[in-house]
Amino acid sequence: MRGLLQLEPDPERQLKYLDFVDIYAHLSEEERMIYQQEHAPEAAALSGFAERFLRQGEARGEARGEARLLRHLLTKRFGEPSESIQQRIENADTDTLTTWFDRALEAQALEDIFFD
Repeated sequence: MRGLLQLEPDPERQLKYLDFVDIYAHLSEEERMIYQQEHAPEAAALSGFAERFLRQGEARGEARGEARLLRHLLTKRFGEPSESIQQRIENADTDTLTTWFDRALEAQALEDIFFD
C-alpha cells in the first residue's frame, strides 16, 4: 500500500488497486486489524481519499439527477432544449441547477431561465 501511494498518482486507480487487494487478499478480521495497525498512515490516507471520492461521486450523481429533471421540465414546457443549453445544464453545479429549475417553473421563455 505504501508503494501504491507513492507510485500511482491517479486517485481513481489507487482505489481500483485498493479494491483489488481487498477482494483478493481474503484477510481475516485479525489479519485486517494487524494490517491497519502496521500500515496506519497508508490505510488512513486511502480511507480519507475513498471518503472524499465517494462524496464527490454522490455530488456528481445528485447533479446528474437534477440535470435530468431540469431537461425534462424544459422539454415539457418549451420543447427540446438546444445543444448549447444542454451543455450548460450538464456542466452546472447543483446550486445553479436548482436556481434554473426554480426559474423554469414560472418562466415564459427559455431566456428567462438562463440569464446570469
